[in-house]
Amino acid sequence: MRKRKHNEEHENAERWLLTYADLITLLLAFFIMMYVFSKRDAHKYDEVASHLKAIFSGGTGVAGKGSVTATSPIEMPSRGASSGEIKRQLEGEFMDANRSKPGGENISVLSDERGVVIRVLDKAFFDEGRAELKEGAKGALDKIIPIIKNVDNHIRIEGHTDNVPINTFEFKSNWELSARRATEVVRYFVEKRGLSPERVSATGYAEYRPIVQNNSPKNRASNRRIEIIIVKSNEKQN
Repeated sequence: MRKRKHNEEHENAERWLLTYADLITLLLAFFIMMYVFSKRDAHKYDEVASHLKAIFSGGTGVAGKGSVTATSPIEMPSRGASSGEIKRQLEGEFMDANRSKPGGENISVLSDERGVVIRVLDKAFFDEGRAELKEGAKGALDKIIPIIKNVDNHIRIEGHTDNVPINTFEFKSNWELSARRATEVVRYFVEKRGLSPERVSATGYAEYRPIVQNNSPKNRASNRRIEIIIVKSNEKQN
């Protein structure tokens, strides 16, 4: 009887070592996985890290039998998403497209005092001196729609030109051209993609808010642009 009791006590004393060894093995595998992700693709690393953060903070999403994962922020952005989160979602949408074709620099995402700004050079959306959206422009706008539909922020579309005067039958000045281009984007959002008209507005600034001096063809091309702004406040901003 004493010998059996001694053996049982010996087994119980070592049982915690098995649990501890399993934990160490899992942690080692976890850190190896994170290291591989960080070296292979920084964007994927950030995505995995955000998923893990959501899991450990209580967020769950069922991906399949026996597996639990956080919802990807690009697939389903939160209505209360921060400016940083919205910016990352938009960058994710345009990053691969910009890398894979010439002229990808025509669309950029940035943040300033107004909010998150999607800046589109005019040649990506319009023909010279025209305000009708190109077919390729509609594809780019379709990438934006799922994100802005899932946040409550007001959306302002700004039209900008360079300082070269225009005087055509359709547009008597750059004011008309910039305002019409902004309005065309608003109409597409509202009439074709169902964005609430109360959430969106259009403004034309002509040549009076340049981002660089209009002293070269390259700079003038940078100033001819559409800016889609997800404003910081849920209220309209002028």
